[in-house]
Amino acid sequence: MVDEREIGNRVKGSVIGMIRGTGEVATTAVSEVASFVRSTVKETGETGGAAANLGVGAVKGAIDAVGDIGGEAAQTAATTLTATVDAATQVGSSVGNAAKGAVIGAVEGSSEVGAESAEAIGKTSRAAVNEAAMIGADVTTAAVGAVEGAIEAAKKTGISVEDAASAAATGAIEGAGEVSEAAAVRVRRSVEGVIQGVQVVAKTASGKG
Repeated sequence: MVDEREIGNRVKGSVIGMIRGTGEVATTAVSEVASFVRSTVKETGETGGAAANLGVGAVKGAIDAVGDIGGEAAQTAATTLTATVDAATQVGSSVGNAAKGAVIGAVEGSSEVGAESAEAIGKTSRAAVNEAAMIGADVTTAAVGAVEGAIEAAKKTGISVEDAASAAATGAIEGAGEVSEAAAVRVRRSVEGVIQGVQVVAKTASGKG
């Protein structure tokens, strides 16, 4: 069995290397993370909860990488309000991309080995929001990225788009609830409604205010 922390470290190193190589913080994470998670799940043949845990490790590693690079950018940027805001905006965008990529990879990889996709979606989305909070990023950005990733992956794999979106929204809200009730309320407001043409309904009481 592949260890979640090992996957996290591998993804973190890969994403940091890619961001540094391209100089782009906001646009690199989705395909990189999705491809890594999908291939790792397939290679290891992990199923069920183990496959879902690979997505958790990946999203933690990717968001940690974004936090590290974002911190470096903030430190090396000119000490102006505009530079600080730009750095924060880049980190926020990258957190959303990291969450989206990890969910896509977890769903596609789980689907290809016959594992339950809903569990992978829920766990990965939950971890994305928790990790975003850990690095001080906007949890709503991570939540929306996770839901978008679930929708995109569902369309590719043929699973129910509505069920996938619901699982992501539910996981994200519950993850935010572990941070604070206020965070859960904010995340619920950000993910319920129509996203990419899909009506998203969460299946949790958390964050109803």
